[in-house]
Amino acid sequence: MLAAALGTLVLPAPLVLARAPDVYTIDHNFSRADLRDRYTYHVLTAALDASSAQYGPYQLRTSPLAMERDRLMQEMVQGKLVNLAAQITSPEWEQKLLPIRIPVDKGLSGYRISLIDSRRQSFFSALQTLEQLKRIPIGAGRQWSSTAVFQDTGFAVALGNSTSGLHSMLAADRFQHFPRGIDEAVYEQAVYAQAFPELAVERSFVIYMPLPRYFFVTPGQPRLAERLEAGMRALVADGSFDRIFHEFYDELIEKVGLRKRRVFKLENRWLSPQTPLANKAYWYEPLEHK
Repeated sequence: MLAAALGTLVLPAPLVLARAPDVYTIDHNFSRADLRDRYTYHVLTAALDASSAQYGPYQLRTSPLAMERDRLMQEMVQGKLVNLAAQITSPEWEQKLLPIRIPVDKGLSGYRISLIDSRRQSFFSALQTLEQLKRIPIGAGRQWSSTAVFQDTGFAVALGNSTSGLHSMLAADRFQHFPRGIDEAVYEQAVYAQAFPELAVERSFVIYMPLPRYFFVTPGQPRLAERLEAGMRALVADGSFDRIFHEFYDELIEKVGLRKRRVFKLENRWLSPQTPLANKAYWYEPLEHK
């Protein structure tokens, strides 16, 4: 009777708190316009979108500073200026940061083609063995993961502090070829040929080493790593990872004739035992696509 007299009691709706967005501050290199960084940004946003139903909204910011690799790792450990980067792995990066062990570019970073003086093309075309190649001085960056592999496998390596400095050294004949990722080689040939007109992409061989490039997250924010890994796994599972890769890279792979080159394979003993080499869905194998 009392309830009828008072009418229906309307209780307030339960308070629903909106989840604060996950904030990823990416390293400054993502702001570059070259193919590799446009591809990486596309994969990143696709993975975060794929995880939105489970993890909620996110925000992407860009660090205000451009940093060399060693400085970037130091800032990543602190997680203040930057908390996310896509870098070729190394033991130190995997120990100090949170790696998402799905190669961002399906391992394409491990295929290295060389920038050379075009007048030496016939000399390089005549090379038949890895031992012959090892005797020819190469250029490499002091902080690069690939440099440790070249040194470890017996190459004669001239070290430089920056990509631009190494191009100056190549033009001055301080070494005879400069191994680069396929996207880097094409991009840099166009840029640096203005100062060195004989600069060319070598046409006959490719050096391969297993050299995955991973997303790394600052160790103080494990949720961000967990979310990104969940999103990457979702892309692999529904085929989006393959689709994005081929959409961005098939034309470039054809342009440099990757599948037609002689392959010189190097062992990378610096790889972590946790490297997912056995998961074929994570890796691109050009010889399987001839």
